[in-house]
Order: sequence, then C-alpha cells, then structure tokens
Amino acid sequence: MKTTARYQTVIELIDEILASPDVPSDRLLVDYFRQRRFIGSHDRRSVQESIYAILRQWPVLTFYQRQLDGRQAVLWHLRVCENNSVEMIEALFNGEQYGPQPLSITEARSLEMILPESTWPDWVKAATPEWLWPHCQERFGDQALVEMQTLNQPAGFDVRVNLLKNSRDSVLTTLQSEGVRVTPTPLSPWGLRFESRYALQSHDLWQNGSLEVQDEGSQLIALLTEAEPRMHVLDLCAGAGGKTLALAATMQNKGILFATDIHEWRLKRAKERLRRASVSNVECRVLGGSWLKRQAGRFDRVLIDAPCSGSGTWRRNPDLKIRFKPQDLKELQEKQQHILDMAVQAVKPGGYLIYATCSVLRSENEDQIDQFLSKHSTFSLVDIREVWQKHLTSVCPAQGPTLQLTPHRDQTDAFFVGILRKLSI
Repeated sequence: MKTTARYQTVIELIDEILASPDVPSDRLLVDYFRQRRFIGSHDRRSVQESIYAILRQWPVLTFYQRQLDGRQAVLWHLRVCENNSVEMIEALFNGEQYGPQPLSITEARSLEMILPESTWPDWVKAATPEWLWPHCQERFGDQALVEMQTLNQPAGFDVRVNLLKNSRDSVLTTLQSEGVRVTPTPLSPWGLRFESRYALQSHDLWQNGSLEVQDEGSQLIALLTEAEPRMHVLDLCAGAGGKTLALAATMQNKGILFATDIHEWRLKRAKERLRRASVSNVECRVLGGSWLKRQAGRFDRVLIDAPCSGSGTWRRNPDLKIRFKPQDLKELQEKQQHILDMAVQAVKPGGYLIYATCSVLRSENEDQIDQFLSKHSTFSLVDIREVWQKHLTSVCPAQGPTLQLTPHRDQTDAFFVGILRKLSI
C-alpha cells in the first residue's frame, strides 16, 4: 500500500469512527481489516498508529478547526502535530489513485495559519477537551499539564501472573531466558511489564493460563479488595472478568465468587478467560430481576468497578476524548450512585464495599464516596494506606484515605479506589 493510500484509509476510518459514536474504535478497526485481508500487517499497523495518534491529539486539532471530519483531522495533524510544511502535505494529497484528493485553495490557505505552541491555552497543550480541563485542574492542581500530557502517551504493556498456575519469578525467568525484555512491575507483586508490545497469544504461558493482560493499576484494585479463601465475594460490574480472575487467584479457588454484569456478551468473554485460567469458584450471572435483593448480608466483599468516563484510560482509548460529553458525566454520576445504593444490602456486617473507577474526575470518585457516606451511616471509610501496608512493601502513593493512581507518578492507568466498611452489628 502506497503512503497516499494509507492516508486515504486513515481518513475513511476516522469518518467511520465519527459516524459510530457507540462503537469503540478498536472494534471498528478489527472489523475493517477483517473485511480487507489483502491489507498487509505492516500497513495495518501503520494505519492503526496514525489513527490513534490523531485521536490523542483531537483537542489540539479542534483548536484550529472546531468541526472536523476525517480529511480535516489528517490535514491538521500532519501540519500541527507532525510539523509538515504545506508543500509536503500537497505532495501527499495529490489526487493519486486510491489516495486523497488534492488540497483546495481554502485548505492550503488555512494550513498556513499556525500559532506558536507557546501561545496555546493549557487545555490544548494537554490535548484535553476544553470543558474537562477545569476537572483536571481540580484533580492535579499545578501538575495538571504534565499529568494530562503523560495520559496522552501510548500505554505500556503489563500482564498479571496467574498464581493458580505459576509464580512471577518462574514466569520472569522463562521469558528472560527467551530474550524477552520484561521486568517486574514496581507496585503489584503479580505483574510483569514488557518493554514493548508482545504477541502473547502464541506463547505457552498464555495458552496454559499462566498470564493475563492487565494494567498494574487494575491488579492493585483486586489486591486491595482483600478477597481471601472461603469468603463470599461479589464482583458486581465484572465485564469481561479481568478483576474477577485476579480475585479468584487471591481466594486460591476457595470460597464463592460471583461475577455479575448487565450484559450477557461481556460475561461470555469472562467465562472463556476463566476456563483458560483454571478458575473453578466463579459463578457468572446476568443481573436482572430480584437476585441481588435476595443476597442481603451475604458478601464479605463487594467490588464495584463502576461504569465511568474512562478518562484514566485515555492512553489506551483515546477515542473517548471525542465521545465523552458533559451530559454523559451527569448520567454516569447518577448511574454510579444507583449502583452504590443497590449494593448496600449485599454487604454483610463487617464486610467491605470497594468502589473503583478508571477516571481522574473527582466528581466520579471522591464526590461519590462523600455522597454515599452522607446517605448510609452504617458505612465508614477505611484508610487505604493501612490496607496497602498489610499487603505491599512499597510506599503507598495515596495522599489521603482513598487512592488515585496516575500514569505520570505511578506508570499505571489512572484508577481510583475507595474502601467502605459496613459496621458490625
């Protein structure tokens, strides 16, 4: 595929992403390339990298042109983010077969009007939607710019060693003996960090269930849940089961672990992963009817990995920058409170309710904890630093009783977690 054809492919795919706001961009890319198997692996990788680079810089591009389509997004990215001259862009947009149409006079003139980066507002320098910038300043203060710039970089590649099947030291020795560049994660005792992306699916350690792809921050949430053997545990918003798998390992396959979700297709994926990991103490259940009400006082631990903005995962899901709108935040806050209220009765006296998100927004995190405590006097906030010290030898990065991880400080996705204890009778 010629360079010009690759750019035309990027344009078409960005138009498709914009036209499909409810479909994750990675799924669109998989479907697109599945239908065009003649596109080679090098070209697929190049197209995908270009698309993700453009999505990461979307707020920068809209600073120059408020309404963008695929063509305009590619033009402004080439000009502003890659510092190409107008002449170089004209050479790419030359009307060649399968390539983009030539620049119009208006387009060429617009691309000449570039402002020095030093004059950009901070939200543009941070490549953060303008309406979200005050929320980022509230979270990070004078570190907002550097934190959000780090959140705009590609994510690392972490895996969790399944302790039901193997040990971290053994897996690390095996991989390093094969010449794989991998190191232990600095915070999670279960994690390994690869220097670059690695094709795990063909490796014996993947196929035998010894490894699962999971960001170190997500591993820490499972660890801080303190699920132990013989406990009754509920992973209320289990999705595809990433944290369920980690919880089952800490429980040593003993006790009862429910993985629930409102979407059956997500739990189907979870069941496949559970089988590969040799997990035997999990029951997957689609939430509905009165099942949760009938579980009053049953669970030692209830984990709520709440639906949220996903702002803490922008490194992996930059398309969320385009999709997430102010009205979405309000709807999510209401949904988060509803889920918290719904889970209250399921926690047994003396049990823990663990609330987690992958968001940097206080309105989805600490504010939700505060609102919950104002309504439910039978719960109190547990200082997460005390829980951390029981299980980890590293210094807890929490600044208070709850934990907000950040990619700049902690090299993880920006997960939040707060632990609430139900008073004993």
